Amino acid sequence: MDAISLLIGERGSPDLIRHGESKSIVEAEFDISNQDIQDDLNPFFASHEAETFIIRRELQQKGSGRAFINDTPANISFLKEISVELLDLHGQHEHQSLLNSALHWYYLDRYAGLEGERVAYTILFDNYQRLKKELEEILRDKETAQRQRDLYEFQLNEISAVNPKFAEDEELESELSILEHSEELRNLSAELYEMLYQAEESIHQRLALAKAMLDRLHKIDAHFQDQVQEFQSAIATIDELSHSLSRYQRQVEFQPERLEELRSRHVAISRLKKKYGPSMTQLIKTYLNLQQQVTSESDIEEKIEKIRKELPALYEKMITLAKNLSEARKKAAKKFEKSIIEELSELGIEHGIFRVDFKEEELTRGGMDKIEFYLSTNKGELPKPLAKVASGGEVSRIMLALKTVLSAGDSIPLMIFDEIDSGISGRIAQQVGKAMKVLSGKHQIIAITHLGQIAAFADTHYVVEKSTKGEFTTSALRKLSKKEHEEEIAKLLSGSIVTDHSLRAARSLVQEANSLVAA
Repeated sequence: MDAISLLIGERGSPDLIRHGESKSIVEAEFDISNQDIQDDLNPFFASHEAETFIIRRELQQKGSGRAFINDTPANISFLKEISVELLDLHGQHEHQSLLNSALHWYYLDRYAGLEGERVAYTILFDNYQRLKKELEEILRDKETAQRQRDLYEFQLNEISAVNPKFAEDEELESELSILEHSEELRNLSAELYEMLYQAEESIHQRLALAKAMLDRLHKIDAHFQDQVQEFQSAIATIDELSHSLSRYQRQVEFQPERLEELRSRHVAISRLKKKYGPSMTQLIKTYLNLQQQVTSESDIEEKIEKIRKELPALYEKMITLAKNLSEARKKAAKKFEKSIIEELSELGIEHGIFRVDFKEEELTRGGMDKIEFYLSTNKGELPKPLAKVASGGEVSRIMLALKTVLSAGDSIPLMIFDEIDSGISGRIAQQVGKAMKVLSGKHQIIAITHLGQIAAFADTHYVVEKSTKGEFTTSALRKLSKKEHEEEIAKLLSGSIVTDHSLRAARSLVQEANSLVAA
């Protein structure tokens, strides 16, 4: 059972690995040659044409385990998805689910084939709850959001009032430097202009004299040709510089109003940079982000209005689906009750009354119905909630009755019953065995049992054996021959020692089982 649980995606533990080994491997081969099975698996293996496939699960001492389907890696959630199409695993935990009235709608829906309708309703229910929760959160946070929006608007207005531009701080500092030093700039440019061009012995005049001397040298020696050209260029450069200085000194003027304007703006931008910067680029980025925040915050009212319009329409659709689902359930419940009562009668509860009780409740993920199974196992007693009246043996038989009724419409190929014989014995056990034998006409049935009355119905009998080899204990599953089958049933009846009496009783059980099936 542990191995099969691993194959269908149940949680594994390194504790399952033999001491001293690094990993453990579980592997099973499934026959999917039946067309119904292939149809059910088509969503998972659309192009799969083989008649078998192998699931392998590996547990590691270190690191996470792995799963494979035909040597192709598969995740655990995928194993769980396909396992519901391959097998129905019934263990003691399912007894508890049968006694949990909150799950009774599941069994009824499965019988009536209403899973699709319920899923459609559940999708609407989840969407409705999600929108409702979203609206509650928006309304709850609206005051906080409004305060936040006020802050954003204040910050945005503070920056907008200055309206800074990219790299404006650098341009301001450059212009400020010029205006603050305008007198010095004008004086220096005038002084330099006079030195270069206007003074009695200006650089221009001295260069001109030097040029005349160089020309005379050139007339005598052509070697000075290049120097003459270079000197001429130097004179031209000095002349151009002189003219530029002349123009500059005329343009430079002291502008106290402009200076004050620039200083005020520089202070304003510096304050914004200190608060929202520190760089001009970061300041502009903050400004753009604030614009986006204010815009998004202004959408809250629009979002609230939109959700408030969507909720009533969604609720109406949900109510309609819930009512339709409830009506279909109530219609199917009558047939379901009759089928369960018939199966219970076959399983020894001859005067049983089984009823599906409906109570209307607030909408839940399961619909508008609170469904609970009621049972009476004795003639003259009124039905009571299943969890209050069913004994251990009765729960086993009710579960088997459910499985039998539900399996009529199922294409699941394999059903595994682990200890379904809990709390029963004798004649009742024989009836349970017969019921499982009938089920085996449409499904492969694997039953783990310690009752000879149930084992007697088996087409094939396996025994689990433990043996010690060296320092390790190993387990093995061994197929029994017809003779061994009778001997194993005899052991179940009398203990480990097989006597002639127990062997005759075992043969009698097998013969009686065959007769019951034939009948």
